[in-house]
Amino acid sequence: MSDKHPHINHQQNHEQSRVHEITLEEILKIIFRRKYGILFVLVIALAAALVFHFSEIPEYRAVSVMMINTPKSQGDLLASVIGATSEVDNKAIKKDVELLKSMPIAELAVAELYDSGLRDSLEFFGKRHYSSPVSSLLEQFNFINPFQKPVQKKSHEEVLRDYAVKFNQRIKVESVRETNVLKVSVASPFPDEATFLSNTLCRVYKEADKTRNSEKYSQASRFIADMLGDQQKKVTEADDAQAKYMESHEIYEFSGNTQKLLDKLIETDAKQNDIAAEYNIAKNNLDFLEKKLTDADKTISTRIAESVNMQLGTIMDEIRRRESEYVRLVRDKGINDAEVKAKRQQLDVVKTRYEQLSRSKIAGEIGYAGRAQKYSFNLISEKLQIERKLNDLNFSSREFIRLKQYYESQLGTLPKKQQDYAKLMRDREVINKTYVFLKEKLDETRILLGSEVGSISLIGSAFRPFKPEKPDLKKSILMGLVLGSLLAGAYTYGVETLDDTIKDEEFFKDIGLTVLSVIPLVMNTGKSLSSGNMQARFNRLLYSKSNIFRKKALDADNAGESTSVGTNVDDAPRPKITDQLSSAFAESFRTLRTALDYSRIESPLKSIIVSGAAMSEGKSTVCANLGMALAIIGKKTLIIDCDLRRASQHKIFNCTRQNGLTDYLFSQHHTIDDVLIKPTHIDNLFVLTAGKKVPNPNELLGSPKMLQLLKELEGRFDRVLIDSPPLFLSDAALLARSVDGILLTARMQYTSRKPLEEFAADPTFRPLTLGVAVIASRKDGYGKYGYGKYGYGNYEEEV
Repeated sequence: MSDKHPHINHQQNHEQSRVHEITLEEILKIIFRRKYGILFVLVIALAAALVFHFSEIPEYRAVSVMMINTPKSQGDLLASVIGATSEVDNKAIKKDVELLKSMPIAELAVAELYDSGLRDSLEFFGKRHYSSPVSSLLEQFNFINPFQKPVQKKSHEEVLRDYAVKFNQRIKVESVRETNVLKVSVASPFPDEATFLSNTLCRVYKEADKTRNSEKYSQASRFIADMLGDQQKKVTEADDAQAKYMESHEIYEFSGNTQKLLDKLIETDAKQNDIAAEYNIAKNNLDFLEKKLTDADKTISTRIAESVNMQLGTIMDEIRRRESEYVRLVRDKGINDAEVKAKRQQLDVVKTRYEQLSRSKIAGEIGYAGRAQKYSFNLISEKLQIERKLNDLNFSSREFIRLKQYYESQLGTLPKKQQDYAKLMRDREVINKTYVFLKEKLDETRILLGSEVGSISLIGSAFRPFKPEKPDLKKSILMGLVLGSLLAGAYTYGVETLDDTIKDEEFFKDIGLTVLSVIPLVMNTGKSLSSGNMQARFNRLLYSKSNIFRKKALDADNAGESTSVGTNVDDAPRPKITDQLSSAFAESFRTLRTALDYSRIESPLKSIIVSGAAMSEGKSTVCANLGMALAIIGKKTLIIDCDLRRASQHKIFNCTRQNGLTDYLFSQHHTIDDVLIKPTHIDNLFVLTAGKKVPNPNELLGSPKMLQLLKELEGRFDRVLIDSPPLFLSDAALLARSVDGILLTARMQYTSRKPLEEFAADPTFRPLTLGVAVIASRKDGYGKYGYGKYGYGNYEEEV
């Protein structure tokens, strides 16, 4: 082979494909190539989005505006300690957001709706039906949902519970940034019902908040009322005991120092009883709060109390010192003395300062602990203040008990009769004063209970919405476009991945093959390449060298015009450059002819194999038209049909298959007879047809007689073109040993890439490869003409 091809560049190693970076132009080509599939996917996605839009139940939301009021005594103090009022409010408002979306509130709202007179007209209870356009259409066709579950009987409590879950799922609560305002809404398919549901929810929550906030006052009121009832009995018993003793012992009153001492004792005893009653009320409130707090909150409050007591220990000691001094002055000078009153005012000032500092410290500790939530802060802060108050009351009680013991010791010097009377009189006065104190406390509690309005203010009731919040047509279309784009991208990627055909010229560059010419694709519809049949007939007659061949040309032309799409493709005429020499189809073969001449300048080509990678991709027609292009410029050209399995050259040139190549190879002749070489309608162009069918074409093509024949014909003709079987058959490999070069044909969007990659990597065939004749259509971006399955049907120029 080295003697046969001294001009070949012995580059045996295959160039590895370089990493290909896809460009925008290639992306656009892919999109254009798959445009119909992409458009179909987008249309389907948009249609599905529109069907979903018009089948979805609308969601109207009527918005109620609600403001959460934070008590100044607590909220402002915490804000001043932490340093961010709006941030505290936003944190505090989270509690109300969660409560509004909680199941207990939903159950209360459902209970009120269920008991309302509008229950039988609400869609929420299934009494009002909404039909979407799609469901209405399905109802017209009597469509029954096969997946509809039968209704199960449930108890009244279970029904209300299910409605509460349904109502809870419709609630939407949004907080307005940097404010204490909430926007509350409940969804419904009907705007008037959405308004009614939203207003009902806000009204129920406002009442629930009012009840929750007044709960401690209600509990304190009941506790004080019980104490007051017991005290009333004690008052009656004390009055009766004193009256009986005075009557039996004929004692009516004290006078002088004894009366003054008794007044002091009564005042002290009454004060001590007031402190005890207030202690019991505070202790009852503390027990109520501890039931509301979690274990974690109790741990935090204990730790905060210890920290605050350590920080305010000095002030606490000062309070106790001043309280002791105040009690001593009361003992010595009486409670109405001017100095005692001044001392009391000083004590109250210190206690007020201590209360302010303790509240500030408590707020700071809670903020530092990260628990500055409205509900937890209120409970923990109130618990710590009550505990501080209990400590103060306990200390004051002990001081007044000592003072009472002092006065009792003074009265102990009186005669027993006077002592007993003094004790009865003191008990009566003390019980009366305690009764009055408890009655005042009960009145205060009832006032607080009646004045409790809760922390919720309804700023604006919900009004009828003008349009539904869902579905949104723009969002549905956008969703359809996004989904369609994703699906179209997946479709394009999948099709491009599964499609192993050649897409563009870059593939040939990547595997190291040269594109010699791009041949336009011609469609198969029964018309010639020319815009008029007269020009095609003239060209065929012009290049026919005898009347006989002119007649054959006219017959073939008439046959081409009369052949329909349904005709057997093997009998249909093939496109020829002689049909219209000015066409792009003819120009592409002139380009191919020139490229072949320049591919081997140092040693002109004598024999060329024309082969491809797939059946019916056009190699036989390329071979025939290349022979015509060479014959037109005076090159004596022979076309040998070596595709013994699917011979076609005899059909292209309208001659018989018999008396061809196989007949010679089976004969005993050592020189081919001129009778076997058939002339065509083109001067200088001859064809050696395949001959009769044989069972062993591989052995014939690889025989020494075949090799000797090729050498003989190279001496008799300027060019020998061999129409070879496709590359995946061994016939082509046998013929390649005795030729000057191999011309490959490949059709865009038709030929598989893998056979060409394997061929380009083969060290035997690679040096012989002259290049590739690429067959491409206008949609592939290669000219305005088309070129179909060469000769398997009628053809026409693509328009």
